Amino acid sequence: MSTQTQQACSLADPIDNQTFRQWLQAAGMRFSMPRLKVVEALYGADAQGVSSRELHQRLSDAGEPLSLVSVRQVLRRMQDHGLVEDTGQSRYRLITPA
Repeated sequence: MSTQTQQACSLADPIDNQTFRQWLQAAGMRFSMPRLKVVEALYGADAQGVSSRELHQRLSDAGEPLSLVSVRQVLRRMQDHGLVEDTGQSRYRLITPA
């Protein structure tokens, strides 16, 4: 993914799960439900990003049974693959393929 142009996601258009799956695959990641749920939750975050605790709370409120440790592991893997960036102060935002 390093050779592709990347941009921070915007909420201009709703995105379906198939697009989220494609983003994961484009980043070289296999699909998993926890990854999909984290991508969906990050898509709704503002440009400032969201902390792992806030993300965990959003997922918990939505009935997704992910532990805080799992959320942090998914974020770290996504960051390693260029799908998520740390905006500072441990806040994360989704980076989408252009």
